[in-house]
Amino acid sequence: MRMYEGTSAGARAIVGHVGRKGMRLALVDAGGRIAPGSTRFHEAATVTSISGAISGFQRELALPPGAIRSAFAVAGLVRGDAISVTRTRWFLSRSGLAAMLGHPPIILNDFEAEAWALAARDGAGALATTHCVAGATSGLGVAILRRDPARGITVIATEGGHAAFTPPDAELAAIVAALFPGRLSVGAEELISASGLVEVYTHLARTQGTAPRFTSPEAITAGADRDTVAEAACETIAAAFAAHLGNLVLCHGAWDGVIVAGGLGAALAPMFRRPRVTAAFAGTGRHARSIAQVPIRFDTVPQGELLGAAEALKAAA
Repeated sequence: MRMYEGTSAGARAIVGHVGRKGMRLALVDAGGRIAPGSTRFHEAATVTSISGAISGFQRELALPPGAIRSAFAVAGLVRGDAISVTRTRWFLSRSGLAAMLGHPPIILNDFEAEAWALAARDGAGALATTHCVAGATSGLGVAILRRDPARGITVIATEGGHAAFTPPDAELAAIVAALFPGRLSVGAEELISASGLVEVYTHLARTQGTAPRFTSPEAITAGADRDTVAEAACETIAAAFAAHLGNLVLCHGAWDGVIVAGGLGAALAPMFRRPRVTAAFAGTGRHARSIAQVPIRFDTVPQGELLGAAEALKAAA
């Protein structure tokens, strides 16, 4: 087998992103960058085990024997030795990966990695700032990004997407009650996600006595400009998302801004200019005026999970 030119011999680390759809792996070169052409994607249906995928990656790129550092961004709570990847059958074992690769791995939440990627691209800045990085996709991820000219960059992983959701208006309260009957507490991700959008859309269509035209979140967001039910569903999810973001600003002191990443968040961006959604973000509490001034920006770094894993490795060096 021919050695992977230019990177295998000088490879300094392996980085990966383990998500619900599959696993992406890449090499990091001596400069801390993703080595061009080294990225490989394994679909979920083809991966029998994470360790097996990593071993195959090492063989394919003809990596020389010996210990190698690693960092992996995963969808899930990254605590303990055995880490379960949300909505998959996969587990990452810290001790197992350490034995396999010769170094303890860095394992970080996928939105923690997104925050690291944003920080690397934008730089440290001249002032100390705190931002909330959140993204609605198949789930709802949240991380806190703190920049300080003196102390550098700090990223804090959270499970804020699983915090309880508080409806910002009577319409959303009624929808939550209908979708989750008998539930006194509903996790934000259960509503603010791709599957949540489909459920809200289907519910609104049925309450209006019409058959749902769309079955996927992509079709619903794409149809919002020509279908009133799809438009209402997108506005409803955007209002729910905005309300939760406002609460996250309060909880984490993210007064310098909210950065929304992820495909669903980007698709909902136009809805965030609507009065119902801006009102939901500010809320009605004591600090509503201050929250209303917090900027919301929609921004996703391509392959942010891999780039963020590489940045976390550099920060830990």
